[in-house]
Amino acid sequence: MKQARPENDQRSRVIGRRVLREEIREILMDDILRGRIKPGERIVETRVAREFGVSQAPVREAVRDLELLGFVVTSAFRSSQVREISQEERAEIYPIRAALEGLAARAACMRLDESGLRHLEGLIQTMREAAAREDKQAQIDADIAFHMFIVEASGNRLLKQFWESMRLPMSTFVTVTFSHWPLTSLADRHVPLLDALRSGNPVEAEAAMRSHLEELADYTFPGETTAAAAR
Repeated sequence: MKQARPENDQRSRVIGRRVLREEIREILMDDILRGRIKPGERIVETRVAREFGVSQAPVREAVRDLELLGFVVTSAFRSSQVREISQEERAEIYPIRAALEGLAARAACMRLDESGLRHLEGLIQTMREAAAREDKQAQIDADIAFHMFIVEASGNRLLKQFWESMRLPMSTFVTVTFSHWPLTSLADRHVPLLDALRSGNPVEAEAAMRSHLEELADYTFPGETTAAAAR
């Protein structure tokens, strides 16, 4: 019987750890985006490792990934915690997001087929149904899925990477915004976007996306001022 080569065993361990790292990263990211792990809350690697029943190594690597993506900050003493997003940062990131997603919409407009357009239409319907039952989290999930689908449909991997790095402030902004806005407004705001994408006109699609997002940059919450006003 042929014995396994030592380097193959080592390679298998590396692959196994990499899979664990990615799974743990995605679960922690989802917990942060959904508010199960709060801004400023520490992520204790030993505790997370016990919860997942794994060694500390893949947890440490997952947390390092989250730091690179902007979800986590790590102190000099290796204490990691969920990054807190300021109102000024929320406001400043939206012109950047508008530029990126404007480019995504321009490219996606020329790549989306009828099946993709129906998928986006279905997400708008999901927002409406969630509003009817007053499920804000389901609305937010559908909103993020709508925008993510357009980014992915652009076919631009680097653009998607930049977009992913902004998910924490984006999610924070959407969550706070729709604690003040009418539940029905979210779905309605996406209809012009879908119409522009369906038109097949890349200039119109980019303009619609930029308009959709840039107006949020100047939105203020009770007791707050815009970043521009603060300066």
